[in-house]
Amino acid sequence: MPTKVHHREGDAAALARYEAIATDIAKVALDENEVPLFAGEDGRTQTALLVASIASYESHFRADVDEGRTRGDHGVSWCIMQIQVHGKTAEGWTGKELIDDRAKCVAAGLHLIRESFTMCKHMPLRHRLAGYTSGRCEGDPASESRIGRAVKWMKEHPTPVPEKVERVRT
Repeated sequence: MPTKVHHREGDAAALARYEAIATDIAKVALDENEVPLFAGEDGRTQTALLVASIASYESHFRADVDEGRTRGDHGVSWCIMQIQVHGKTAEGWTGKELIDDRAKCVAAGLHLIRESFTMCKHMPLRHRLAGYTSGRCEGDPASESRIGRAVKWMKEHPTPVPEKVERVRT
């Protein structure tokens, strides 16, 4: 069996692509038509961090996965969220459309995450992603690692709080 060779992109290209990934994740997480996974002022930020954590595990943000040259699960898992597409997604998108428009990939991933959180709502937070990672609501190391990374990022990089501006009396 031939060995698959992955060619690395240059630093400048990688940085530009990573920034585009972050922008697409933020675009979806901040979309007022998307319901965040978490409540409160930081709910959308926490949602974005969880999506980023999942993508980091699913694709390692690799260019060949991002561009659709490499797909997982015998060719049925597409884009940085590694969404299994058998024809079309629930939103009606093909795998190629997820590659051509990364925001669609992120949105479809967010919808699957929300479905998993609903399906596994009786589970502790660390296992609520089990529906996404294994298809079953039970203890799952993949769910724990993805949620654990997001929680770590949330603790290490809390959402900045705007300084209160005192009004000067005139």
